[in-house]
Amino acid sequence: MKKLLCIALMISTFFACTNQQNESKVDESISTVARIDDNYSQKVKKHILEDYTHNDYAKFDEIVSDSAKVYFNSTTPMSKSQWKELAQLHHVYFDSIDWNKNDLYVKTDSILKDEKHENNIVKAGNIYTLVWFTWNGIGKKTKTKVANPGHIIFKWENDKIAVARFSFDPTALKEEIAASQKK
Repeated sequence: MKKLLCIALMISTFFACTNQQNESKVDESISTVARIDDNYSQKVKKHILEDYTHNDYAKFDEIVSDSAKVYFNSTTPMSKSQWKELAQLHHVYFDSIDWNKNDLYVKTDSILKDEKHENNIVKAGNIYTLVWFTWNGIGKKTKTKVANPGHIIFKWENDKIAVARFSFDPTALKEEIAASQKK
């Protein structure tokens, strides 16, 4: 029995030694690494999205660059302070602000090599966190329930948000502001 066991071990050792190891090779066609549970995605989920629903901006200044350029459905940037004021303004006009958990997706892309997208080139080394969402709220004046889908792109530089691009339908916000201004 011992001889049989020794022979089996020698054979398995022989096959283990002669079996070619698969060396991990970099696939040159891969230009982006996407993650959903990384530090950047977690910062956005906790300190941008969740804190916003509570009208809490304690960590906002720590993760948003002072020189951040912020775009709300526009090609004209606003400042970090204007972004914060606008976000706080939502709470003046809406109650029960939250993100529909079934429609919330956050991922971070790290660009490994330059990518061409139509007329734009995304440079290697850039990091973007992308958010797809449905924003929910109830108008304080109109009592209208709003479910507004949208998209955000955050560009990171030196571990801070340097650029933010928000895309959503502003109709419900405009209507709520107009209703609150009527006498």
